[in-house]
Amino acid sequence: MTKKFSDMDLMKFVDGELENKELSMDIMGDLIAGDEDLKARLRVYAETREVLTKKGNTMLLNLLS
Repeated sequence: MTKKFSDMDLMKFVDGELENKELSMDIMGDLIAGDEDLKARLRVYAETREVLTKKGNTMLLNLLS
Protein backbone atom coordinates (compact mmCIF):
# COMPACT_ATOMS: atom_id res chain seq x y z
CA MET A 1 0.00 0.00 0.00
CA THR A 2 1.39 3.39 -0.98
CA LYS A 3 1.19 6.16 1.58
CA LYS A 4 -0.42 9.41 0.46
CA PHE A 5 2.18 11.47 2.37
CA SER A 6 5.86 10.66 2.71
CA ASP A 7 7.47 10.31 6.13
CA MET A 8 9.74 13.23 5.30
CA ASP A 9 6.77 15.47 4.50
CA LEU A 10 5.05 14.51 7.74
CA MET A 11 8.20 15.18 9.79
CA LYS A 12 8.54 18.59 8.15
CA PHE A 13 4.83 19.27 8.77
CA VAL A 14 5.18 18.49 12.48
CA ASP A 15 8.31 20.65 12.72
CA GLY A 16 6.63 23.54 10.90
CA GLU A 17 9.16 23.25 8.07
CA LEU A 18 6.92 22.02 5.25
CA GLU A 19 7.10 24.81 2.69
CA ASN A 20 4.48 23.32 0.35
CA LYS A 21 1.32 25.05 1.60
CA GLU A 22 -0.96 22.96 -0.62
CA LEU A 23 0.47 19.76 0.83
CA SER A 24 0.08 21.18 4.34
CA MET A 25 -3.58 21.87 3.62
CA ASP A 26 -4.01 18.33 2.25
CA ILE A 27 -2.57 16.92 5.47
CA MET A 28 -4.84 19.13 7.58
CA GLY A 29 -7.85 18.17 5.47
CA ASP A 30 -7.20 14.48 5.98
CA LEU A 31 -6.75 15.01 9.72
CA ILE A 32 -10.03 16.89 9.94
CA ALA A 33 -11.70 14.12 7.91
CA GLY A 34 -10.58 11.66 10.59
CA ASP A 35 -7.79 9.70 8.88
CA GLU A 36 -6.73 7.54 11.82
CA ASP A 37 -3.64 6.12 10.07
CA LEU A 38 -2.40 9.65 9.39
CA LYS A 39 -3.08 10.68 12.99
CA ALA A 40 -1.04 7.72 14.24
CA ARG A 41 1.85 8.49 11.91
CA LEU A 42 1.90 12.17 12.91
CA ARG A 43 1.64 11.29 16.60
CA VAL A 44 4.96 9.39 16.39
CA TYR A 45 6.73 12.40 14.88
CA ALA A 46 5.14 14.83 17.33
CA GLU A 47 6.10 12.71 20.34
CA THR A 48 9.63 12.22 19.03
CA ARG A 49 9.99 15.95 18.45
CA GLU A 50 8.80 16.66 21.98
CA VAL A 51 11.38 14.28 23.49
CA LEU A 52 14.23 15.63 21.36
CA THR A 53 13.52 19.28 22.10
CA LYS A 54 13.05 19.03 25.87
CA LYS A 55 15.50 21.08 27.87
CA GLY A 56 18.42 18.99 29.03
CA ASN A 57 18.36 16.65 26.06
CA THR A 58 21.11 18.53 24.24
CA MET A 59 23.55 15.60 24.22
CA LEU A 60 21.17 13.54 22.10
CA LEU A 61 20.43 16.51 19.88
CA ASN A 62 24.17 17.04 19.33
CA LEU A 63 24.61 13.39 18.37
CA LEU A 64 21.83 13.70 15.81
CA SER A 65 23.12 16.91 14.27
